[in-house]
Amino acid sequence: MQAYRLFGQHDLRLRDEPDPDLKAGEVRLRMAYVGVCGTDLHYYFAEDDALPDRPRHIGHELSATVAEVAPDVTSVSVGDRVAVFPLISCGECGECRDGHPISCERVDRSVSTVGCGGPIGGLAEHTVIPADLAVRLPDNVSLLQGALIEPLSVAATAVLRANTKKDGVAVVTGAGLIGIGCALALRATGVAKVVVVELSEERRKNLAEIEGLTVLDPANDDVYGIVRSMSGGSGADVVFECAGAAKALDVAFSVTRKRGRIVIIGLHERPYSMNAVLVLAKELTIQGHSGESREAFESVIDWLDRGLLPVDQWVTLVGYDRIVEDALEPSRRGHLIKAVIEVPRPTAAEFGSADGSVPLV
Repeated sequence: MQAYRLFGQHDLRLRDEPDPDLKAGEVRLRMAYVGVCGTDLHYYFAEDDALPDRPRHIGHELSATVAEVAPDVTSVSVGDRVAVFPLISCGECGECRDGHPISCERVDRSVSTVGCGGPIGGLAEHTVIPADLAVRLPDNVSLLQGALIEPLSVAATAVLRANTKKDGVAVVTGAGLIGIGCALALRATGVAKVVVVELSEERRKNLAEIEGLTVLDPANDDVYGIVRSMSGGSGADVVFECAGAAKALDVAFSVTRKRGRIVIIGLHERPYSMNAVLVLAKELTIQGHSGESREAFESVIDWLDRGLLPVDQWVTLVGYDRIVEDALEPSRRGHLIKAVIEVPRPTAAEFGSADGSVPLV
């Protein structure tokens, strides 16, 4: 098969590799779409001394068609369209039982996420994963949408854990896909007042037609005054900081109400000087967030099935031979909301189909 392997900074190579062996409890997938994540950008652009453990496979936002199953697998069948829940975990330790597979106590974190350092990844024609990570898609959810489930579930997990009041005000800073996912997840869970703060005019326009969102420009709008007005003078119950920018955190500390919550999701590349006195005076809860829960992953599939997450419009499809030029580099410059790589389609012979039909979209 053909597979990409990252050998060093700016060194992503497409090579012929043997298909991985299929073991008990596993399924072989024929990849369909792979979303580009900020983690992938970090792996590609990081200097060699900052990320020495290369070569490695990348790509963990995945959708695929099941090509083969081990004899003991009954959860999926050949031909099923699936999304991949990428977190490999034991399912038995305290962290797993509490719904935090990203913190599994028994799995080596450096190789425990499909496409993030382990021996398997999505930027390949085939990959093999534990069968319980392959989640079947409903008929109404396309394979393209399937590649968006993982990042959307990161946002959904943050929203579900924050327990935002339905009659309160929630603020999202940053309108990349994670920020958009938070805003739409808040709407899907019934939160009536959702404010999105985004500096980019283009990204604000992307949200203009989404019902139920108040979209503000922090450079020209009185974000503090508008949020206080919407909340009866008290401020936001929760702010989801998805921009990864110091000024966005400044907004969060400004608009959050007393005893409110700030959830930090955006990746900050520089340290942030926090006003601890303000945190004390307002009795704020500062919560970090990383990864996703299986519950949120399945909630996102349900919301997509019901048409509650209209995210396809923000996708830029990229060819398998143009990953660096059309996905990694423009994503790094902030020119794309979501790049999704289309893996070359499988042939009917791979699935043993008599009529040549393979469900792909």
